[in-house]
This record gives sequence, structure tokens and C-alpha cells, in this order.
Amino acid sequence: MRKTLTVMAMAVAMAFSTVAMAAADVNDVTPSTNDINRQEGWAHFNVLDTRVGEVDVEFVSTRDFASCFEYRSDGDAPDSPTDNFNPDIEDGLYDFVCVSNETVTRTLTADEYVEIRTVFGAESDERFDWTRVDVVVLTVEDCREDFAAFGFRNQGQCIASLKAA
Repeated sequence: MRKTLTVMAMAVAMAFSTVAMAAADVNDVTPSTNDINRQEGWAHFNVLDTRVGEVDVEFVSTRDFASCFEYRSDGDAPDSPTDNFNPDIEDGLYDFVCVSNETVTRTLTADEYVEIRTVFGAESDERFDWTRVDVVVLTVEDCREDFAAFGFRNQGQCIASLKAA
């Protein structure tokens, strides 16, 4: 019974972690948010699933022009210090995906979180700043309590995966 309650509590905690997102600030350069865009039927992203170190993201463009989304992991700097396509953005150009009247799904990896923004593309009123999505972070306590829930055969394998990361 106690193990069943522990597994249920972990499942509930994991379910809540799948929706852990921090909204971006609204300003002159990024006058919207991902949530506002979704409500308006504009370009936005949806979190499909979060796992240990990964998040599946669906990038959505609802109209027939390019909507471009940049993404980064754990606050990393861009790989190369290239100027952003938007001259008002000063922190560089990050990996990005552009979609036009379609959806594209990507699996993004991170130790703690990924961030997504849209600051260039056809519609300036749809632009939003970095929006954080937390991934599931595995702990030693998680391994001790229920390693199998995370796909491991035993505690040792689970804990070894933490040391390798």
C-alpha cells in the first residue's frame, strides 16, 4: 500500500512538472507571450511531454507565413556569436525552427530547462521573449524510492546515470 501511494505521489509530481512554464515579459520588442499567442490563434508552442532531461515541443504556425522559434537549453549562449535577424535583439542568434501554416515537433534536451522565444519572422505583434519549460530532473532520492518508474532495472543503474550526467 505504501509503495502504491509513493508511486502515485511521484506520478502526480511528474504530471505537474510537465506544465511547469514561466511566462515571458511583455515589452516593445516582444509585445506578446506564448499564452497570448495560443489564445489568439497565433504562432505558439505546446509542450507535449517532459521526461528526465528532455521535452517534446510542438511548434505551431496557424497562418501562411514564416513563424520562427529560437530555443536554448539551461540558459546557454549561442554556439556562434551571430547577430540575430532582429536588430533589436542583442544576445545573438540561437538554434531555431521556422514553420509556416503547419506544426513541427522537436525533442529538446537539457539538464534543467529549455527556453523558447520568437523574435523574428513575419508578424512583429506575435513576438515573445524567452519562455522557460522545466524538464524532469532525476535525483538520488528518486532512484532510491522507485527506479523502475524512470525505466531503470535497479537502483545502482539509476544512480550511475546521475553520476554520468
